Amino acid sequence: MNINFEEITEKLKHIQNKLKKPEQTVPPAKPDNRDIDEEINSELKDPRNQQQTEDAQFITKCYKYLKKLGYVDSQYQFSEQFLNKNKYYFGMILCEQRHPSIDSVHNLIHNISALNDNFGKQLYLDRLYEEGQSIITKRLLKYL
Repeated sequence: MNINFEEITEKLKHIQNKLKKPEQTVPPAKPDNRDIDEEINSELKDPRNQQQTEDAQFITKCYKYLKKLGYVDSQYQFSEQFLNKNKYYFGMILCEQRHPSIDSVHNLIHNISALNDNFGKQLYLDRLYEEGQSIITKRLLKYL
């Protein structure tokens, strides 16, 4: 049996050429590393959010923070896990421009506090908790 080394060498070169590394491409530019506060505040300046009541804006702000921090993936999940309501509750507040119930704001800040205690203190969550307490106090003072 005759082995043709030249033919084998040519086939190997052909295979090596096909397996060559692709040309280096320039990686995409990294996104702007703005502070999360600036990012959330710019999103809240959207005209759709400007028409919301203070407490609805607060709930929207909490949703956006929790989504950016990776704690929720959707409005449905946020409604169920943080507001302790059915999955459509947050969407209903936004669409119908309603005031969220004091109970839902309380559930939200209670769950944010528990999250903050369990996963280490985060400045964002502390501020949201304090803002939520302030909103509940204002709403309750209206009844006096």
